[in-house]
Amino acid sequence: MASKKPLDSRQFGQYIATRARTKGYDLATADGRARLAKDTGLPGNDITAIAAGKYKPPVDPWKTFGEVLGERHKDMLCMVGILEPSGTRPKKKTVTETAADLGLKEPKNVAIFEALVTALLNSEK
Repeated sequence: MASKKPLDSRQFGQYIATRARTKGYDLATADGRARLAKDTGLPGNDITAIAAGKYKPPVDPWKTFGEVLGERHKDMLCMVGILEPSGTRPKKKTVTETAADLGLKEPKNVAIFEALVTALLNSEK
């Protein structure tokens, strides 16, 4: 994350819409926007504007916004350019998350991948 430049409003809106969808908020619907607004404490108009790529909310609601979406507060502030990336660290991924990032979906393949990585890490100790 530290090497990425801040997202513009449009890019951030796309990111938020995608992230919200993974958390069960469909920002394409009024109900999804209303639920996210209620859960984050942001006004519904702000949620609509964020999803449309036309607005970046002020700093105050970011902590709740990040918590609801499963993101670190500092990472979200860096994404939109409110904070500089220095001093922030990306969340450490689990072996299972790394397997998913690599496209491994079959439970058997994921289990093999996890066993292999665990063995390799143990051999480094």
